Amino acid sequence: MAKTISFRYRSFLPGAGFDSTGSPKQGKTRIVGVITVSSYSGGEGEPLSANDLGLNTIDSIHIRVADENTGAMSAAAGGGIAPTRKVSYTKSTGHFYLYNVDSDGQISSIASAATETVEFDAFGDSAMDVELL
Repeated sequence: MAKTISFRYRSFLPGAGFDSTGSPKQGKTRIVGVITVSSYSGGEGEPLSANDLGLNTIDSIHIRVADENTGAMSAAAGGGIAPTRKVSYTKSTGHFYLYNVDSDGQISSIASAATETVEFDAFGDSAMDVELL
């Protein structure tokens, strides 16, 4: 498990925010960036917390593999197209998981110690938000 997070864009969203109970709240933020995974941990997934992204809570996250399909032909697949790499984020565990999808729709895990670049766009409560008492 080794990853580096690089931020590309941070925008503080004034007004119109709500907390988890539905009460109006200021301090919402949009964060866009890249996660470079240098050693994937197989089926265990990679931890990704709100704090990793500069947030107190993740309201929403869109996450995708930067190069899903290199378009390479695979000799192992009889000359077929190489599997497409995908990623999914599980909010309840705070982990993202990398996997392959072949041309028949079959899913398989990515080998341990694999490297990958993942892009994300997340919204949530800013960790830099001022706490009013």
